[in-house]
Amino acid sequence: MERSWYWRAALIAAVALLSLYQLVPSWFYFRLAPDVRNTEAYDASVPKWAPDAKHHLNLGLDLQGGIHLALGVDVDRAVQAKIARRADEIADYLKTKNVPFTSAASAENGTVVEVRSDRPDEVRDAVLDSSRGYRDEMYAPQVGGGIARFAFKDSVLKGFREKAVEQAEKVIRNRVDKWGVTEPDIKRKANNQIQIQLPGFKDPDKAKELLGRTAQLEFKIADDENPVLDAVQTQLAQCPSTRAGLTYPLPQGGCWMGQPIELPTGGSRVVTVVVANTRPELEKLIEQRLNPLLDPQKNVIGIGEAQVGQGPVRSTYYETYLLRAKTELTGDYIADASVAVDSSDTLSRNRPVVAFKMSPDGARLMDKLTSENMRRRMATVLDDKVETAPYIQGRISSNGQITLGSGRNQQDQFEEANQIALVLKAGALPAPVTISEERQVGATLGPELIRKGTTAALVGVALVLLFMIVYYRASGLIADAALVLNGVLVLAVMSMIGSTLTLPGIAGFVLTLGMAVDANVLINERIREELRGGRTVRQAVQAGYDKVFWTIVDAHVTTLVAGGVLMQYGSGPVRGFAVTLIIGLVASMFTSIVVTRAIMEFFTRHESARLSV
Repeated sequence: MERSWYWRAALIAAVALLSLYQLVPSWFYFRLAPDVRNTEAYDASVPKWAPDAKHHLNLGLDLQGGIHLALGVDVDRAVQAKIARRADEIADYLKTKNVPFTSAASAENGTVVEVRSDRPDEVRDAVLDSSRGYRDEMYAPQVGGGIARFAFKDSVLKGFREKAVEQAEKVIRNRVDKWGVTEPDIKRKANNQIQIQLPGFKDPDKAKELLGRTAQLEFKIADDENPVLDAVQTQLAQCPSTRAGLTYPLPQGGCWMGQPIELPTGGSRVVTVVVANTRPELEKLIEQRLNPLLDPQKNVIGIGEAQVGQGPVRSTYYETYLLRAKTELTGDYIADASVAVDSSDTLSRNRPVVAFKMSPDGARLMDKLTSENMRRRMATVLDDKVETAPYIQGRISSNGQITLGSGRNQQDQFEEANQIALVLKAGALPAPVTISEERQVGATLGPELIRKGTTAALVGVALVLLFMIVYYRASGLIADAALVLNGVLVLAVMSMIGSTLTLPGIAGFVLTLGMAVDANVLINERIREELRGGRTVRQAVQAGYDKVFWTIVDAHVTTLVAGGVLMQYGSGPVRGFAVTLIIGLVASMFTSIVVTRAIMEFFTRHESARLSV
């Protein structure tokens, strides 16, 4: 026999053995009851010599159930945030152009940029200068009276809204990918909604916490020099306290206390801090008593947690931070985040913290921010909660950390730190999201229907195999062997890449088996024609495969192109169908052209060989 035949035989044997080896985790996975498949019991059942236990076939939402969520994106908040950042950009730009102005901030509920200046015409000309690019997205509907107001074009606002939903979808997809849920179905729907399906996931609360968390990280400078909140002392009672600290619980309706704060110019002052037992209670107090005292373009009130008590008897209360309104830096500039342990302070030793690394642009901005605000407090605000507000003792550039509250046990702190690190690493949502629909989904096909469907598929495959044997006899038996290997190959590759088997995926699997049978029918019919033409069996086999080769390749390649388009632009069930189809087509070409030919040539290696076709 030709030497090339031995190489082909070795390749076929290696592929078959590797496929069976790759299916070992799937075999042990499906032997277990559904409620223990994704537990430590499964990991323990897989032999140590087998592939990684995570490389097994997964079942889609329609086969095993899971969680269905619909998230609504608050695009108006996203637009307001975008316009606020644009106001900061305009302020920096006017400084570089030496154009005098008093303030630049968003106005009219965050829909326009308002610049106050003694020379508003000069401000308008500088901002709408064609070299800067603002002219393409905004215009100046009002200039005069010490104000230059800039409004955004409708097409630009529409683009902001579409970009917010698109970015939210990308962030959610990144979070789910880093979370490790297999084959999620994430897609945009009408009305600024994002639909999420998590196959096999059974904890809706954890899903909502991860996916619904905005993770908007902001760095703001505390305005400790400003005495504006001192006026609240005549409106509220002073908090009761002893030498050990506050007397808890606090009075209903909140109270005020004095907090000594170091000033960057030297010395210190006592800052008025308003506190309450619960966050809703403090938010109501801020709305009614504190906000009327503030200029919203200069200051905002932040809320943080604090603890009172010693040892295990500790209680949480909520306190205010007077912050500058301008957001100096956001989490958009974070390149990476991870959980670390704080060992810098004996009081907080071994406390989990979220360590982050800034991008190059973020490091430059952080260095500028900290150098300009030395000995001031910089508040780290995560999802409208002040996590920490340490003094800036030195210049910070690329690395930093977020210290979490200490009122919970260490395990809870580590879990929260892990979630914060994950969402910061995956990216912050551009705007808050609300869960408009939530349900736990049972399998579309119940156990009885799945059993019947499996039985029907097996019976269908058995009838095809029987037909090939009856009609083509020995060559039909060879085709059946290749067909079985084809199915094993498809399942093995799907297990190796962690693909999910769904109802559409099963349809793609059956379709590729049909195409594999069709290829073998073409080969056998061509061999019959060559035998009728007077060729020997060996010559007929070689001529049959040679002449039908390009026909099989063309048929498979055209279908591969269609499958590639479906995988590129489809999602969910369509993508699952496409993935299974592509894997099956490649396996079909291998088994039809390589495997069956090697077996045929083995049995017809002599000129006197006979073959039933």
